[in-house]
Amino acid sequence: MGFLSMIILCIIGMVFKDVIALPCLSNDSKTKFDATRKALTDLQTSINNRVTHLQTDMKNKMKKLDDQMGYLQTDMKNRIKKLDEGMGSLVSDFQKKQWRKYNGHCYYFGSEALTWFKSEQRCRQIGGHLAKIDDEAENKWIMDNKTVKNHLWMGLTDLKEGEYRWSYDQTLAKYKPWYSGWGSKGTGYNCGLMFQPTYTWLDYSCTSQYPYVCESHICY
Repeated sequence: MGFLSMIILCIIGMVFKDVIALPCLSNDSKTKFDATRKALTDLQTSINNRVTHLQTDMKNKMKKLDDQMGYLQTDMKNRIKKLDEGMGSLVSDFQKKQWRKYNGHCYYFGSEALTWFKSEQRCRQIGGHLAKIDDEAENKWIMDNKTVKNHLWMGLTDLKEGEYRWSYDQTLAKYKPWYSGWGSKGTGYNCGLMFQPTYTWLDYSCTSQYPYVCESHICY
């Protein structure tokens, strides 16, 4: 019995000795530990602030993008409205200018005397171009229906001598009913003129002033 008690006391003594032997934090270690904890806390705060900033920045960018999209939608509506009004104005202009219809195209006979270049400009302003004449029937219809007894500018030029092209699409002219001796008068005669009272053409000085005939592929 005494022997067992001695063993128990020995075991208790050994445990007590190990506990007493556990090391304690020194002041330096505690300072470093506290500094590390503070650094981690500061890092967490910094991360939180950064996340909040990114969220705010993203919201602002999304709002700016929404504003830009709204502006683009409004601008597009205004442009479409303006285009629609322009088309309405074009229809009205066709009606006011008394365009005449032939073979799916419309023609307008300008009575004021202008140079070839001014005539082309005037035709463009009202939605057409100086007439491109493709065949004998079209040529005859224009001359028979013109509203002035005078020569008419058409859209034919040879800015490269002898190479006659239409101002509308720059295609080479195939039908060319020149009046006898005309069609190759030289570099001073570069613009096509429908010759009154015949159904023939002249190559003439572009700076001369004559009435004109416009053509449009949009016909109402």
